[in-house]
Amino acid sequence: MDRAIFVALSGAVLQEKRMDVLADNLANVNTAGFKKQKPLFRDAMPVSWGPRTFAKVEKVVTDMSQGVAERTERPLDAAIKGEGFFVVSTPNGSRYTRDGSFTAGADGTLRSREGNPVLGERGVIKLTSPDISIDALGNIQSKGAVIDRLKLVSFSNPADLRREGNYFAPSGQGVQEKPVNKETQIEQGYIEVSNVNAVRAMTTMIEAMRSYETHTKMIQTLDDMTKKAIEEVGSAG
Repeated sequence: MDRAIFVALSGAVLQEKRMDVLADNLANVNTAGFKKQKPLFRDAMPVSWGPRTFAKVEKVVTDMSQGVAERTERPLDAAIKGEGFFVVSTPNGSRYTRDGSFTAGADGTLRSREGNPVLGERGVIKLTSPDISIDALGNIQSKGAVIDRLKLVSFSNPADLRREGNYFAPSGQGVQEKPVNKETQIEQGYIEVSNVNAVRAMTTMIEAMRSYETHTKMIQTLDDMTKKAIEEVGSAG
């Protein structure tokens, strides 16, 4: 069988993976703090002198570009303007997020959308009053007194983080937290929306679907040609 059919198959598999990533992005277009993902492709040759080149998904990376800050006027909502992540405590350890849609638990604990405690510089943040303010540095104040300061961290290379739902986790022990730069600020009453452009994602998905169809038609055509060649050889014999 002509190996060209496997070249076409590799292209179809690649487009299928591309559509999976795009579908996940579109499903989270309204998820606060969500960061879109994109697959990176490369060609792969079984041997340097081979006549066939295959397509391969090298890895899926996260686009950490900042989303638009949307005003909510909720005092517990906070958006990061600049680099960095909020830190939350989960059963699996500290996790990082750009989603500042916080709520107050029954015990006064500041919690993330998923219900996990939000960490400050002193540990888990405990609110003493519903009447609070958050300044640009992340200081949480109630009745003129500072309760705590939101813990904000950054990383030398955010691409080293592994996505877990709408959280991020270190992908290895070599990934270390570092302080955010001085330009980073907190905006109270705002949340950062997803950085997915729905129109662009839909257009790209249509393109991927058409490319997938082209590859599957190519596979069918090559299969038909192979069958025809076998039949002709058989009849000639």
